[in-house]
Amino acid sequence: MRAFCKVMLALALISATGCVAVPNRPERLAKSSYGCMQAVVRDKLPTGIPDSHAHCLASGLIARYCSGSEAYLAGAGKELRDLVGPGDAEWRDWRADRVGIACARQASGDDELAKCCTERGY
Repeated sequence: MRAFCKVMLALALISATGCVAVPNRPERLAKSSYGCMQAVVRDKLPTGIPDSHAHCLASGLIARYCSGSEAYLAGAGKELRDLVGPGDAEWRDWRADRVGIACARQASGDDELAKCCTERGY
């Protein structure tokens, strides 16, 4: 139950994050939030990469192609799903998500975003 309270607190904090300014923002991949998140993971996220790197990249790419708020929401939703389902909810994943969003704020492209995640240990 303690983990559930932490996740709920994180979700509350997400609502206060506002927009993430992304340089050279590319065109949005889908109109809906869920559709945009799915399109990023399906079309932009490389396969066969370590879990922490995948979290960092996915969140950063969602921040670039959708929005920062949607990136926070996607990360929280994934961890909540892991918490109540067969997955493994980890704070390291949540930290990697936040680093990816921070990297998206400074990266001018997808390659710079990936480099930022790697340089920060994800």
